[in-house]
Amino acid sequence: MLRDLLRPAALVSHLLVLAVAVACVALGLWQLDRLAAVREDNARLAERLEAPPVDLTTLTGGPVPEADLEFRSVTASGTYRHDEEVLQRNRDHQGQTGFHLLTPLELEDGEVVVLVRRGWVPSELSDPPVEQTAPPSGTVTLTGILERPVPQPGFGPQDPDEGHLERVFHTDTARLDRQVDGELFPMVLRLETQQPPLNTGPGQLPFALPGPELDEANHLSYAVQWFSFAVIALITYGAWWFTRQRRRDGPDEGPDRAGDQRHDHVRA
Repeated sequence: MLRDLLRPAALVSHLLVLAVAVACVALGLWQLDRLAAVREDNARLAERLEAPPVDLTTLTGGPVPEADLEFRSVTASGTYRHDEEVLQRNRDHQGQTGFHLLTPLELEDGEVVVLVRRGWVPSELSDPPVEQTAPPSGTVTLTGILERPVPQPGFGPQDPDEGHLERVFHTDTARLDRQVDGELFPMVLRLETQQPPLNTGPGQLPFALPGPELDEANHLSYAVQWFSFAVIALITYGAWWFTRQRRRDGPDEGPDRAGDQRHDHVRA
């Protein structure tokens, strides 16, 4: 059996199966690394969501470190610019596709404007500004969570580089800054509460958006699957070799059994 295991063809098959097992283990470890990163992000998110909100004006006037400000809870007071509202495409709500309302809010200092993600509307309300969901006039005070902007990707759906945008795929604040009067804050504010409120009852538009979720995705289950694949590959290969050798060295084909059969024939 040892001689069969060390034959060149057998060694090649050993290396191939071992490579498959090592690759599966590496993918499992990668999924565990991803899980650790997600848990670290979730811990940071939970800490920031539990922190008391800060006034948005204290975060303006200087460089905006996106990683430090993402998921920060903030308060802001100002006036909505409903006529500059933009719709974000392909947003889902309870299985229905529609838009998110992105409405600029001019802060009370009059120098900075922040893009507010106010809520969801169905796809038939596709022409901004959406009059059925007009925000309150005058000064409003709101709280929300800061989101990173999404720049135009290298591939996939992109927003036109020229012209006035009414509907967008991405919350690219650098692109939208060209059509907003004033300095657009390079983060998006996801609305949570607002005074005075807009929708006063169930079914009123826009529908409120859920907050960020602390989701670990499927990284742990994927890691277990990859480790299982590695174990299955090794066990299956070992069982195949064991069965193969038993068939080759079985009593019906072995030399001792063949000799006994010849002696029995002579005696007969």
